[in-house]
Amino acid sequence: MKNKKSNEHQVLKVLKDYNAGKSGLELFEKYGVYGTNIFELKHKYKDLGMDILVELVNLNEENSRLKTMYAELCIQHRKLKDLLKEDF
Repeated sequence: MKNKKSNEHQVLKVLKDYNAGKSGLELFEKYGVYGTNIFELKHKYKDLGMDILVELVNLNEENSRLKTMYAELCIQHRKLKDLLKEDF
């Protein structure tokens, strides 16, 4: 991938295209992935089927959404506690 850390979306797209029969040159032009990286990704995710990888992507998205929601609720809670302290 073009950046050092690749997320699951990029991995999923690369592996889908690779399994669809695209050449290494096409994948490099589209994603910036070298052939050795494709084989490393394939080796890393070989035990995971595409459906499991999609589920992993969905779970990670939901997890980050829930973390954001929790952080916002913590901020609101802290503001309410501070407001109550001021009133009494």
